[in-house]
Parts: sequence; structure tokens; C-alpha cells
Amino acid sequence: AVESFRNALSLLGTNKTKLNTSKEQSEDSLLLQALDAFNSAVNMNLDHAEAHHWCADCAISAWSVHLSRAALYGAQGRYAKAGLDCNEAIRIQPKSVRAYLYKRALKLKFESHAVEDLTMAIQLDSACSFAYYNRGVCFHELRDYELALRDYSTTLLLGCKTELELKVLINSGLLYVELNDYDSALQLQEAVDAYSQALRLDPFLQDSHVGRGNVLMDYQVKSSQVYLNPLCSSARISLAYSLQVLGFFQRAWNQFTVAVEVNPKCWPAYEGRAVTSLQMGNMFAALQDINTAIKCNPHAEQLFTNRGLIQQLMRDKASAMKNYQTAFSLNPGYALAYFNAANLFFYNGQFEQACKYYSRAFELDPSDESAILNRAITHALLRKVPASLQDFSESFCLNMLSAHVYYNRANLYCSLRQFQSAERDLTQGVSVHCHILLKEQYSTFEYHYVP
Repeated sequence: AVESFRNALSLLGTNKTKLNTSKEQSEDSLLLQALDAFNSAVNMNLDHAEAHHWCADCAISAWSVHLSRAALYGAQGRYAKAGLDCNEAIRIQPKSVRAYLYKRALKLKFESHAVEDLTMAIQLDSACSFAYYNRGVCFHELRDYELALRDYSTTLLLGCKTELELKVLINSGLLYVELNDYDSALQLQEAVDAYSQALRLDPFLQDSHVGRGNVLMDYQVKSSQVYLNPLCSSARISLAYSLQVLGFFQRAWNQFTVAVEVNPKCWPAYEGRAVTSLQMGNMFAALQDINTAIKCNPHAEQLFTNRGLIQQLMRDKASAMKNYQTAFSLNPGYALAYFNAANLFFYNGQFEQACKYYSRAFELDPSDESAILNRAITHALLRKVPASLQDFSESFCLNMLSAHVYYNRANLYCSLRQFQSAERDLTQGVSVHCHILLKEQYSTFEYHYVP
């Protein structure tokens, strides 16, 4: 019957013939061929309702078949084949969340098994630099950075070839940045050295210039932003943030704008420009840019946190809290969203809720002195004096040179009529920061931007 309909199609080329061919192929489970035929029928007559119906029906069936087969292959450990079926399901239905989620899960499974296989290869040949390098890449993808660094270092010790050595050095530099351990100057220097060595091997490698610039910026060598390609968005964004840190907001805004013009889908550029506009006092422009960034990347928790901050400054508290809650749902471990939500509760006079959220922020990021200091102030307002004093002590452990801690603890001592202790703290605070007396009470509250 299918062959007959094909012959009729070659003779007549009519919409009806294509529709009948498609139905036969659909019944024979030739779903992809049927889908193509239904599409042809639709193209010949855009108002053909039956063709549209059958086209949608076939697409759903084909998508379901590929996703089910991907699950079967995944259960059998045949991850490569499962990945191909996920790709086909995504091609049929590009907005399928299930397909993307399963594809990511398969990728992680594949990398875990790859680690096992590469470990076996290393046991068989402990001098195989390629095995160490590839295992390091797998650990890198799995976010096990310490093990990845160990394998990269072993690769270099084995004396790998120049091209592989270049890749190892670049990845090592990236890992040092990912580790975020900026308290150790040695690690930052190692990252700079790794990028520098990569540049000696290939002076025109753009990624190495950008990576070294980012590390040097964190290392407070502000003048070392170098890039080769004027159209490189990442270099533009890094340069813009460097200018922003120096206080050159208009110049930073210009660089973010160039990055947007080079790549209109570059959400980090929109985010950076939004933050810069906010620092320049243009809240409406900041809100427009952060909305565009969210359209480009609707799954980034820092974007919703920043939009919440902008709306909070525009006194739209309900929308701000809604955005913070979206950030929680996207990443329950994102400390900054909890911190900003706590500030919102604080300014709204909801001190118990503020205290709860400050505690969560500090639990997620124990190095955040702002969270523990603001919790100390909140405890003071709730008249929980022992808890407040304990939080002030923890703040001193994080930063002995914070004038805000001395000033706010002095206020607490004054309220307790312990004037000698208050005077001692105020004297120490003034010695740390001579113009602290010009600041208002509770001036320690500050919003964190996400560069």
C-alpha cells in the first residue's frame, strides 16, 4: 500500500496522496518518514487541518519512542547510543525539558564510567600521560577539582607532548580559578604561571590571555588585561569588570555595550551592564538589561537574585522576594539570594525571618562576614543579647579590622549601659577607620552584586 501511494504521488503529487502515504507509514511505525511526509502535506496546503493533526501525532509518538529507547540504552549502560536518541528527541521537540535533563544525566553517568575505565588503563600502564589527562578532564567535568588537578599535575610530571602540555596548562589555570581559593596568593601565582606557560607555548591563544587577565584581576594587578581579538566577548567583559572595580563605571558600561553588540545573546554582558547601570543610579536601564539577560539564560540563579535586588531598590518588595524565591528553587545552595532576602525582611521589620535567612546564608558561606554581622545586629534588635555578642565575636574572627563590627557592638553596649565597653569599642573602631563616626547606625547593610 505504501509503494502504491508513492507511485501515485510521483504521478499526481497531490496533497491527498501525501496524507495517505503518511498514514500508512505511521501505521507501519515508520514515524520519522511519516513525519516528513505529513510536513510535505502541510507545506502543500497550510490549511489542511487533518495533515496538521497527523503531523503533531507522529511527532509526539516519535519523540516518545526515542526518549524511551534512550532510557532503555541508559539502563543497559550503553550511554553513547542513549545520547544519540536524546539528541533525536531534542531535534523533534527542541523544548523538551525531559530530554535535556536525561541527556545531562547520561553525560554524568558516561563520565563516571569513563573514570573507571581510565583508572583501569592507568593501573595497566602507570606511565600513560593520555590516560591521566583524560581522567583529569572527566574529574573536571564532574566538578571534582582536587582530583582533576592531581591528574593534570601527574600528566606534566610524565613529560607529555607539547600540544597535550598546552591543554593541561590551560585546564590547570581554569581549575585554580574554579577553586576560588583567593586567600592563598601561592595558588593565584600558580594560576598566573600556568597561563603564562601556556602563552609561551602558543602566544596567540586567546583563552589563555583572557584567563590570565581574570586571575590577575583577582590578584589585584589591574593593568594586566590583555586580549588579541577585539570581537572576543569574554575579553571585553573581563576588561569591563576590571574598569568597574576601579570605579570607571561609564567606561565599563561602554565595554559591556560593545560585548552586547558583538554577541546579542551574551547574557553575562547584559548582566554586567545592568550592575553598572545600577551603580550609576539608572535603575530602569538596569532592570531592562537584567530582564534581557534572563530571557537569554532563564536558569541562572544569580540573574534572578540581581533582578530581585534591582526591584528591591525600586521599592517593589513583592517582586523582589518572588525573584529571590526563584533563585532558591534554581539553586538551594546559593547563599547570596538568602542574604538579600534577609536584608529585605530586615528593612520590612520582620526580624525573626531575617535572622533565619542570615543564618542560612552564613551556613552556606561561612566566610561571609556581612551575613554574620547583620545577624548580630538583628539579634540585638530582638534583644537576644548573648546570641548577638556571640555573632559579633564570630565577625571579629573573620575580620579583625572591620570598623563596622566595633561600631555596632558599641551601640549594643550603650543600650546595655555598659559605657566603658562601648567607649573601648568606639575608640578601636575610630583607630581602624577614622571617619566611622560619620556613618549612620546599622550602616553595615550592603547589597552584594554578582559580577
